[in-house]
Amino acid sequence: MPLLPPSVLGRPCVMQAVVLTRRIFAAWYVRSAADIIRERASLDVVKEIEQDVAWKPIDISAELKGVAGSDSHFGYRTISKVLPLAYGWTGDLKAAQQLVAAKVPVDRLPGAGTHVPVLALVDYISECTNGHPGLIHGGMTAIIAHSSMSLVAALNTPRSAGAVVSKSLNMDYRKPIRTGQFVKIFAWLYKCEQGKMTAAVHFYSPSGQMLVEAISDLEIAKQN
Repeated sequence: MPLLPPSVLGRPCVMQAVVLTRRIFAAWYVRSAADIIRERASLDVVKEIEQDVAWKPIDISAELKGVAGSDSHFGYRTISKVLPLAYGWTGDLKAAQQLVAAKVPVDRLPGAGTHVPVLALVDYISECTNGHPGLIHGGMTAIIAHSSMSLVAALNTPRSAGAVVSKSLNMDYRKPIRTGQFVKIFAWLYKCEQGKMTAAVHFYSPSGQMLVEAISDLEIAKQN
């Protein structure tokens, strides 16, 4: 039974007080960067990736210094308190396709001719990205999806070619993503031709449940 009856909870002033209390608590109860790094290292999903020699760690900071990787939210502390862990697949293409084969149609499997067939990220969903209390804002989810697909495109593009820019973005929100939790992200290219690319991204909970799926058309914007 609720502490307050519906007739009271339905009053605007009471609802505003409830929302404000939740936001104040959320602002107080946040993990520090050190806590995030320590807890992330203990995740089973991180241990599984790091024990697989086919995954090569990627230094996102170094990648963001290149023109091709500049279109990204990573490092913007309002969204990401710490940079996500990033890994590029170095095994064969068939094995890369098996990583996502159960979740996508054949024509969306990671494509041939890429240096990094699949990019894996382990990211922390900051408490500062909430829309409703405890849930990430859908626009913030789109930003993370866009950044992940832009990064895998940048990894497969010569730095001298130009900047990777998004032409379209289609989001499919499967399950709510809660703030204060970690997500595993797979991003890959399934079309790549003459500077135009189509990328896909999946968000998973640490237990493996798919949360979000997105696709994006990208292209190389040559420098003037």
